[in-house]
Amino acid sequence: MPIVGFYLKNLNAFRKNQPKDRIDINTTVNILNIEKTSIGIKNKESALDVSFEFFTKYEPNVGEIRLEGNVMYIGNKVNDALKLWKKEKRVLPEVDVEIKNFLFRKCMTIEINLAENMSLPPPIMFPTVMIKRGEEQKDTRYIG
Repeated sequence: MPIVGFYLKNLNAFRKNQPKDRIDINTTVNILNIEKTSIGIKNKESALDVSFEFFTKYEPNVGEIRLEGNVMYIGNKVNDALKLWKKEKRVLPEVDVEIKNFLFRKCMTIEINLAENMSLPPPIMFPTVMIKRGEEQKDTRYIG
């Protein structure tokens, strides 16, 4: 995997109101900045230092969880990704997919624990086991 480092520099979570009725849960990942760096002690390798924001909002006016940090990315697309970022402030699609998939796995794990401790619903739906009762099935749709 081309992600070789991850750290959080800011974590902010709060609950405004007690959840009532239906809650919409929306998660957004934003790449804030990309800079070139190098890693390694003896043989330096080019890498990207990618600043990110991972943000989950509970609506209407229930709460939010925001994580900010950095990931270190290595691979053969480092120079192309840096050029595109400097020119257009866009992330190369191949790099964007790898970084965001990593961040969803890593940050959702952190947010699940935070949400539980703050009495908020988890930001993702867990599988549920149900007893089938004929034609009548309870609506189990998840809005998130």
